[in-house]
Amino acid sequence: MLQKLLPVILIAVAGVAGGGGGYFAKTMMSGKTSASGEDGAHGEADDGHGEKKAKKGGHGGGHGEEDATSTTYMKFSRQFVVPVVHNGRPKSMVILDINIEVDSSESEGVYALEPRLRDAFLARLMALSGEGMLPQMLEDMDKLEYTKMALLEESRKIMGDAALDVLILDLGIQNY
Repeated sequence: MLQKLLPVILIAVAGVAGGGGGYFAKTMMSGKTSASGEDGAHGEADDGHGEKKAKKGGHGGGHGEEDATSTTYMKFSRQFVVPVVHNGRPKSMVILDINIEVDSSESEGVYALEPRLRDAFLARLMALSGEGMLPQMLEDMDKLEYTKMALLEESRKIMGDAALDVLILDLGIQNY
């Protein structure tokens, strides 16, 4: 009898542990402090009178001014797929996974701009592809940096100074 129930019990325990681990990971990833730092999770103590007082010493100040320069990252919902055309025929396909580093104090509503950002990025990537820049990014770091700067310029046209940097997290080229 125990031999028949043991696999079911192990599956249930593994499911609960996996679900709990997933929930913990999700809350840790999305549970960042607000832009004003009001959740008190770091460097503050509650004295029981409804006000929070800063702890003396905190972390020793070795981390820089984190509240003044905190950033978040806007991850696009899909990768960018850009064809490379040579003499009117598709030669290869470049796949890019791009994030934008955003000033967290100005990050509200950034995801609402994703369609405009995707449109601007794709247009700029197609222009760069026509110039022959994209296939050479794997070999030439200057061309990779030029592409990042071009995309940062496009993001700043739409987002203003909230866009701090463009990160190319993944780059793949598939030849036909």
